[in-house]
Amino acid sequence: MIVVLSGLVLWPLFMKGYFPHQDDLQVIRIFEMRKCFADLQLPCRWVPDMGYGNGFPLFNYYGVFPYYLGAVFSFILSYINSAKALFFIPLLLGGISMYFLGKELFGTKAGFVAGILFLFAPYRALDTYVRGAIAESFAIAIIPLVFYFSLRLIKRGKSADFIGTSLSLLFFLTSHNIMTLLFTPVFVVWLLLILYLKNWKNFKTLILSLLFGFGMAAFFLLPAYFEKNLVQTNTLTIFALDWRNHFISVGRLFVDRSWGYTGATKSMESDMSFQIGWPHWWLVILSVILITLGLAKSVKIENIKKYLMPVFLVAAFCFSVFMIHNKSTFIWERIGILAYVQFPWRFLSVSIFSASLLGGYCISAIRWKYVNFLAALIVILTVVLNWQYFRPQNFESNVTDATKLTGESWLLQEGGSITDYLPVTATVPVEPAPSNPLLLSGNSEISNFIEKSNRFSFSAAVKINSVIDVPVFYFPNWEVTVNGKVYTHSLGDIGRIEIKLPPGTYKVKGAFKNTPIRTFANIISVLSFVLFLFYLLYGKIRKVFK
Repeated sequence: MIVVLSGLVLWPLFMKGYFPHQDDLQVIRIFEMRKCFADLQLPCRWVPDMGYGNGFPLFNYYGVFPYYLGAVFSFILSYINSAKALFFIPLLLGGISMYFLGKELFGTKAGFVAGILFLFAPYRALDTYVRGAIAESFAIAIIPLVFYFSLRLIKRGKSADFIGTSLSLLFFLTSHNIMTLLFTPVFVVWLLLILYLKNWKNFKTLILSLLFGFGMAAFFLLPAYFEKNLVQTNTLTIFALDWRNHFISVGRLFVDRSWGYTGATKSMESDMSFQIGWPHWWLVILSVILITLGLAKSVKIENIKKYLMPVFLVAAFCFSVFMIHNKSTFIWERIGILAYVQFPWRFLSVSIFSASLLGGYCISAIRWKYVNFLAALIVILTVVLNWQYFRPQNFESNVTDATKLTGESWLLQEGGSITDYLPVTATVPVEPAPSNPLLLSGNSEISNFIEKSNRFSFSAAVKINSVIDVPVFYFPNWEVTVNGKVYTHSLGDIGRIEIKLPPGTYKVKGAFKNTPIRTFANIISVLSFVLFLFYLLYGKIRKVFK
């Protein structure tokens, strides 16, 4: 039934063409990842066409998992349809993954209600059809699976749950850095709670599974964190991206039902909707009443234990809402890393996660012969009150790969989010990079320029001492060779690679090399994957799993 009802949120993705959204860079990101595949730049870190054609290290920092999928799809589908597939997957997956988590916690009917609540949460419509936040959408859709498999692993200790925990954690950690930041504390408390309730059952197996998940994601996590000083991260936290501009009032969270598509430098001035959703927050209130009534019956430890899970979910919901309101400013000021969240309303991801599960809890807690009717009523209300949000502002039926990857549209994508991951040695270019190296001084004939995602080459016949500007931003570690030997290069005015050559004939090549931390991270990921497979085989032979 969840799959059937998901048609109400997915139907725009089957319309011809494409739809506008705020982060309209999905096509070029898939296009760039596809270039990495062709050039065997794996893992992909440097993209050649963004940064206004000068390139920048997008996938050294920005969630890569969705775009690996998108690049694979692009071998079968068009780039436009590959992007639409990346919108499709998390929308559908979110409801299904929440169903399984809710079912595991509270039973089948509760899981169905939780899945529908999550499927139709307005924030997920905002992410898809307004913001176009594919990476964040993937992370929000995957996180219920991380909770689900870890819960089953603690309870049962089976190999399928071990695999599910490691892989879902891998996919989550490589989807969106900010969602990792928001959900990691919630997940840690969740694990401690489940372990306490299950008397620390399968603790060692759980830790090993988590280590494998983190280890396999190391190729992305370690450089993203330890090399953040190599890019201008200050641009991610100032002006329009300063968290102080994006608190949301109680009225807009709980009462306001308006829906808009226009952002603003200050969220309170935007017509975008940041609502928690009806009946989502109604069910949180109902769950608090049910918990209070249940605890009032007995103060015995066994009775209290029964309510620790819903209490945890209520606490997570309340904290997330508090973090969206300006009363939480003192926390934002004291925890510096929160500045990279940028928008306090991103905590809505935690709000809808916990509210959906609490909706399922209500169904499981009510002992009433008409509980099926109540469940049906909640589902109907959820669909009727929220399905209309799941649509773009308009459709552009004439958009194709050809129109998206050429002309003005291509230039807009090349320069999109240009300050996000600009190398510290670069300045923002005011025009697209030239298609060939520039002769800044001297007299040379430059020919046969070839640029790939991780290398470039050209020939130079130098008559007089020359300075040549290569249309590639420098970033560690671009290595330049001239006639097969490593050659010292410098930085141009805006941070591009600049080469000084005396008279002669040369073959100049550039190659994007790994830094020590990237090499170490890659080794950790490969080693973790090999050990993961070995442990599964070992566990099967030695009957480690139940």
